[in-house]
Amino acid sequence: MTMIENQSKSRIKNKIAIIPYTPEPVCPNCHSVLDVIRNHKKFQVNCGTCGKQFKGCAGFLDLRTHSDRYLSLNQERQKAERLAQFENQESLVGLTRRYYQMTADVSPMRRERFVKHVMESEFRGAALLNRIPQNRTILEVGSGTGGFMASALLAGRNVTGVDIASRWLVVARKRLMEMGFDHPLPIYPACAERLPWPDHTFDHVVADSLLEHLGNPGIAIAEMLRVVKPGGTILIWSPNRYWPGVDPHVGLFGVGYLSRSWAEKYVAWRRGEIYWPESRSAKGWAKVASESCHLNEVHYQGADFSGWPLRDKSRRAQVARLLGRLSKTPVLSRLVTQFGPVGEIKIIKTATNSYPSDLNQSEVWS
Repeated sequence: MTMIENQSKSRIKNKIAIIPYTPEPVCPNCHSVLDVIRNHKKFQVNCGTCGKQFKGCAGFLDLRTHSDRYLSLNQERQKAERLAQFENQESLVGLTRRYYQMTADVSPMRRERFVKHVMESEFRGAALLNRIPQNRTILEVGSGTGGFMASALLAGRNVTGVDIASRWLVVARKRLMEMGFDHPLPIYPACAERLPWPDHTFDHVVADSLLEHLGNPGIAIAEMLRVVKPGGTILIWSPNRYWPGVDPHVGLFGVGYLSRSWAEKYVAWRRGEIYWPESRSAKGWAKVASESCHLNEVHYQGADFSGWPLRDKSRRAQVARLLGRLSKTPVLSRLVTQFGPVGEIKIIKTATNSYPSDLNQSEVWS
């Protein structure tokens, strides 16, 4: 088991980096303008139109309308507040390890694998950023610990991030602060199914390893389509079910080739009783997207990792860049799409009114 040292050396730069202006959030229920949007102290914001109240959580404006499947909203807020208490004492590695120590169902072996993944997420974020056109506004849905956000901000891109887990955003904030970015940071606790921005706000939307965690991913895709401008794109990366290698969530080979019932028994035998999301192929996610994005273009392929930074000399990086090159080869690209580790779905918004009338958002919190 490889341990990552708790590095005490800070990455803070002498000069504070400047964050480009980003679109301000609105009420996620009615999309009305909120009077107060940022405050480092405890606060409460009221929507004058629908009367919805939003409180602060761990220094963030909490715009969530429901919780994730792991914790209730109160439990999640308490965990984020507890983690934030160590923010000034720990490095990014230490804070990440603190989080997993607070998570009962994560064994020490899985903890170190997850910590390593968090620390290396900026490389993957840079590869994803390479797929997004320059000089446009970007919304990342499911920002997690901020790997993509860090890469985008370092590149001077105009990016905003949301995640339903404010506990993860505490880690993301630590990452960005260590890189020299100061408050206010453009990251918000919010739900993928109720994005707090008006229609046609962003030029591009990205999501990495998000859809498999959602109860109704079709509604989330439709929301992404709502907030992206006509002519804009949605780029989604998600683990491929038919990747013959190690499943990223449970660390076991070949789980995706089993039925869900057999996979659950196998995972329980090897890892104990834990929840883990069910992956799909790129084609499977493209089908979900097509049902949510009528009158819009939907394409799928194996994820193009060719933009993976050359400064990463690891074996994983070499394999990723190789897969990126193969994904552009006419014949071999089919193999990458079918058996590569990550699928890529690209949606091009060609219709102005793109929200399907048969998608019922009440299903999200019923």
